[in-house]
Amino acid sequence: MNKQFLVTDYFDLRALQRVFRAAKFCIETDDIDIAPNPIVARLFGMLMDTLISVQVEREGEVARERWNKWLTMTDTSRDEWRAAVWHAKRAKEWATWTRDKKKDYAKLLLSPFIVSPSTLDSFIEEVEKPNRQKKPSSSTPRSSGVRKSRRGKHGK
Repeated sequence: MNKQFLVTDYFDLRALQRVFRAAKFCIETDDIDIAPNPIVARLFGMLMDTLISVQVEREGEVARERWNKWLTMTDTSRDEWRAAVWHAKRAKEWATWTRDKKKDYAKLLLSPFIVSPSTLDSFIEEVEKPNRQKKPSSSTPRSSGVRKSRRGKHGK
């Protein structure tokens, strides 16, 4: 049985990107297993690769440059960073893990973002600090071709 789920429309891909981002980097979740899930990380990465390719076809290489800039995690005040730290602080086994295991977990939590070794070190340091977390909000690059919904908070 070979079933496929194919999404190629730019606006559908952007909608899925927003859904994945909201689910993965949410701190008010009923399912804490989404953020560290390797399947979710892999699917989010595949989605981003497809979205970037489609947007490059529409807008040229400048779109890839914008996405690469957005995907490179250097700003520790970003909401995605704070959400990933929040999730890592709730990992019961964190204190028992080796530094390499902590880095692997950080990469998983921060995927699909690109993180340097020094950024991973900063992540671990922040997770191991006492709690003083700010609540994440929202930050996704916009392009001129993105439709914004005029619906209210609950899609009504």
